Amino acid sequence: MMPDQQIQTILGGNEKISWRGNVNRTVIGINLVLSLILFLAISGSVYSVDTINYFSNGLSKTMSGSTVASLILIFGLILSFVVFFSNYVKEYVITDKRVLIKSGLIGTDFNSIYFTEIKSANVNVGLLDKILAVGTINVDTGKVASTSDKNGVTSVNTVYDKLLHIDTPYEVYKYFQEALISRQESLYSGRADQENLAAKK
Repeated sequence: MMPDQQIQTILGGNEKISWRGNVNRTVIGINLVLSLILFLAISGSVYSVDTINYFSNGLSKTMSGSTVASLILIFGLILSFVVFFSNYVKEYVITDKRVLIKSGLIGTDFNSIYFTEIKSANVNVGLLDKILAVGTINVDTGKVASTSDKNGVTSVNTVYDKLLHIDTPYEVYKYFQEALISRQESLYSGRADQENLAAKK
């Protein structure tokens, strides 16, 4: 099934696509190259070590540096290409009712975020993003994650749904804000709840 057909099958009858995009291909390629260089550098530095001592089941054991270097390189290659292809197949869609995030290397997964669920959104542009005129939109739906430090102090951080490294992020964000305002107005009128129930059936 083609990507267009996959998305069309989950849209509501009156739902219209306003924008769709992918993770910027140049960013994906650069991140792959940097990741490969990093793992090559690490494995190269370990390769020059004759033996590496480690403990297993309370016993002291040794392993050659070349073996450890090979394992690091294999792990790095697998991880780098998994991340590359995961981002390559990812697709983002904004309709007049929600945001859809399509992902999945083997199967196809959809994360559906209705505008009525969104608390806020912001644009994050890093150094590489600025050079390539791309950016990431962070979508806050109220999800949080708790972490504790070594002193037992717990901190709560917002977990964002992300539209990673998309082209023309500020233009997309502008539409995003307009759509949010429109959906909030429809929520106050009671129309949004009826539409969401109809779309989810």
